[in-house]
Amino acid sequence: MAETFANSLINNSIFHLLNFEKYSSFQAAAREAAINNNFQLVLFSSDFNTVFSVETKHNVSIEEAVHYRLAANVEQNQKGARVDVNGLLTYWGPINISGERHYLMLADNDASYSQEEISKLAEIIELAMGLWNYRPERDITAEFIKALRRGNRSLAYSLKNESDFADEKIAGVYFVPGIPGEEGIRILSDFESKYGIRHINIAESDEFCGVLFEKEQTEKDEKSYSETRWKEIARKMSEAGAKMTFYVSELNGIEDACNAFQIINETEPFIQLIFPYKKSFSKYELAMASNCVNICLNGGSVKKNYLDLLKPFKHTGEGKIKQLMETLETFILDAGMSTAKTSRLMEIHSNTVQYRLKRIKEILGVDITENTIVPGLMMALAIARIEKKVKSF
Repeated sequence: MAETFANSLINNSIFHLLNFEKYSSFQAAAREAAINNNFQLVLFSSDFNTVFSVETKHNVSIEEAVHYRLAANVEQNQKGARVDVNGLLTYWGPINISGERHYLMLADNDASYSQEEISKLAEIIELAMGLWNYRPERDITAEFIKALRRGNRSLAYSLKNESDFADEKIAGVYFVPGIPGEEGIRILSDFESKYGIRHINIAESDEFCGVLFEKEQTEKDEKSYSETRWKEIARKMSEAGAKMTFYVSELNGIEDACNAFQIINETEPFIQLIFPYKKSFSKYELAMASNCVNICLNGGSVKKNYLDLLKPFKHTGEGKIKQLMETLETFILDAGMSTAKTSRLMEIHSNTVQYRLKRIKEILGVDITENTIVPGLMMALAIARIEKKVKSF
C-alpha cells in the first residue's frame, strides 16, 4: 500500500492523516505526513502564538516566518497566500477550530509542489482535524500574559516554567488599545527584526499587549527596549490608529511585570485627563498619574497640600486667571517647559507665552523652572486637571 501513495503528495498525506488504525492522534498522523512528504506544518492562534508544529527542516525559525508573513500584509481571510521566507516557500490561511480563528502555515521544503497542491493539502489537514476531533493544546503564552495582567503571580511563575521562554528574562511589558491586533503585531514584529529582541503577545478585539525579553548585549549596544526606541514604536502605533501606547521597560522578572501591568490598568482611564496631548506613556508618566489618581481618590491633607500651591491664583483678582492657569498647565505638563511648544499647543504668540509666564512667577512668588519647584508644581497641576475634568462630568 505504501508504494501506491509514494509519489503523490495528496494521496500519501491522506494515507497518513486519516489512518485511524495506525496513529493514536492527529498530531502523530500529521508528523508522519509531513516527514514522508517533506513539508512543514505550523498551527498558530489568532495572535500568531504557536500551538502545534511539525518542523522537518530548520533553516528558518517560526518567528522569522511570522515576521515575513506580517510584513507581506496578507489579507486575513486569504487562503493559500504564498510568502517567500529567505528562499523557503510558505503558504498561509485561516482555519476555524471549535469556533476560534487559527492560522495554518505550510512550508514546502524543496519547492516541490504547486500552489494548487498545497491548497488542497491545507483542506485535507483541516478535514483531518475535524475527523480526529482535534483540539489545540492550551495557549500557554496567552495564559501567561493574562496572568501577569491580572497580577496572578503564582500562576505566572508556573506557566513560565512550562513555556519555551522559561529561561528568558522579562525586560518590559506593553499595552496598546485602539488598534487591530494584527496591525500591532506587525509593527512589533518589525521592531523585533530591526533590533533583535524577542517578544510574546496576545491580541483581543482592538487591543493587544505583550512582554519583551532581554537580549544579550555588548557594552556598546544600546538597549533594544530603550525610551528612544519605544517612542519610535509608539509613533508608528499612533500612525496606525492606536489610541494610546503604554510601555514599561527595564523590568526584572515576573514581580516587576505584574506591578507594571497593575499600574497600566489603574491609570489607563485617567491618564489623558492629565496629559491630553500625549499618546505614548512610559513608566515615569504612569507612576506620576497613579500617584495623582490615588491622591484624588483618597482626598485628605495630601490633596489639600498640593492644591494649596495654586491658591495664590485665586487671590489676585485678575480676570484672566483661567488663561494663566491653562498656560501654566500646558507649559509644565504638556510642553516640557518649552515656551515654543507651549505657543504651538495653545496657538498663541510666543511673546504672549513669555508675558504670561512672567506674570505667573510674580503671582506664585517662585521661579517655576527651578528643579526644587517643578515636581510639586507638576503634581499640583495634574491633580487640579483631574479634579476639573471629574467635576465637569
